[in-house]
Amino acid sequence: MLKSSRLILPFLSCLAFSACNNGNPTTASPAADNEQQELTLEELAETNAAFRLNQQGDSALHSGDFQGAMTLYQMSLDSAAANADSFAYYDTRLDLACLHDRLNELHTAIEIAEPVLAAYIRSEDSARIGRAYSTLSAFYGRAKMTEKMLVAAQNGFDILRTRGDLMVRCAAHNQMAFTFSDAGHWDKALPLLDSALLFMQASGVLDQLPAMYLNIGNCHRKLGHWPEAQRYFKQAENHADSLGQVYIRAVALERLSQVATATGNHADALSLYRESVVLKDTLFTREKARNIQALEVSYQTKEKEIEIQLLRANQQTEVARRNLLLVIFSISIALAGILLHYWRVKFRHAQLALAGHQRQLHEFAHLLLDKNTRLGELEVALNATQTNTVETVEPDTDETVPSAHGIHSTDFDQDLYNRRILTDTDWEVFKNYFERGLPGYLQRLRTSFPKLSGAEERLLLLIKLNFNSNEVASTLGISKDSVKKGRQRLRKRLGLQTNEDLEQFIQSF
Repeated sequence: MLKSSRLILPFLSCLAFSACNNGNPTTASPAADNEQQELTLEELAETNAAFRLNQQGDSALHSGDFQGAMTLYQMSLDSAAANADSFAYYDTRLDLACLHDRLNELHTAIEIAEPVLAAYIRSEDSARIGRAYSTLSAFYGRAKMTEKMLVAAQNGFDILRTRGDLMVRCAAHNQMAFTFSDAGHWDKALPLLDSALLFMQASGVLDQLPAMYLNIGNCHRKLGHWPEAQRYFKQAENHADSLGQVYIRAVALERLSQVATATGNHADALSLYRESVVLKDTLFTREKARNIQALEVSYQTKEKEIEIQLLRANQQTEVARRNLLLVIFSISIALAGILLHYWRVKFRHAQLALAGHQRQLHEFAHLLLDKNTRLGELEVALNATQTNTVETVEPDTDETVPSAHGIHSTDFDQDLYNRRILTDTDWEVFKNYFERGLPGYLQRLRTSFPKLSGAEERLLLLIKLNFNSNEVASTLGISKDSVKKGRQRLRKRLGLQTNEDLEQFIQSF
């Protein structure tokens, strides 16, 4: 293929590709012709899922998301097959073939597109047949299958030159012009390009207008029409500059430099060539600029695939990290729950044990109280008996008559008195119960008031257990007056003021 004819390729590829996606008709019956459709594209988009998916695939493709476009096209195929909609199915397959062409997978594109053409021929839908021929012609040309390219291009052009919308006709004329230019027939390509320009201007789709001017100018250059070539190249430069198409502008400047060289204006040729090189260098390096046409689509595709792979890897890493954090959090919650349950059970057991010790303390304290109370009652009863049975005493002797029980009353009274006093053994047992019922209380008391005597300490502990003065006296085996005096001494030892209540202080300590 000639280098000059390749310059037409970018624009022709776009137009051939747009022929695949521009106004895909979708009807209920494969036998219906494109011109006989009554539904608008908006109505079709609302009623046909395959059509909507196809349009979404087109949007993804135009934005450079080739992987997303392929996924959406496949979903459109599945939807069309499920609904027995043959037109929607084959229209999407043709779009899929164009996508593989964009990915430079030409043999795959041809393998997909050829059965689509056969299906359109069976349906007798002339618009679709022409579009399929034109699209296949572009595939054949890029695959260096010249004979098939010429046949397909002529067949497609014969159908589409008078059918379809303006951009479809524009694409048909451009494809045929590309076929002639690739064969070096520039005189045959020029009128086709002029017609394509008129169709494009009439359609109002002008984003590819600079490329069209560039192609026409290049055709005039090949034919030696230097003024016409210069005029179209300048138009291409001006429109590309206004649309921000830097590469097209750089190529137009390069072509203007070639025209200046051919017409003997070497100064302008050098200036234009330098400007072209500067523009190209703003986009790519010199090495990439030499191969830009062959690598542009492939580079963008690979870059997009890498971005998608990195995004997926990052997403997978993030999901794995969240899952790990979730597992750690779940384990932490489970361990915290187990520990909480363990401490609650342990605390409950401690509470039950403490309540049991306190109950034992109170029971033992009241046991001492009951013992001394019964001993007191026995003493009262004994005194009453002694009053009624007064012993007989001889006038001239000092002997005492034995009691009815054969025991001297003085010995019995002393023994009874000894039993009523809180013995050391009782006190040790009492302290053990107290320590278990009120852990640490005695240690804290002795630390705060180290000068407390043993009797004062016993009195304080009994008051702590809510014993009143009578119960204290009975428990300790002392009189109420002794209890009263002991309370006074205890107040002084504790450093209480006159207005401070002893019981309240002991209970709050």
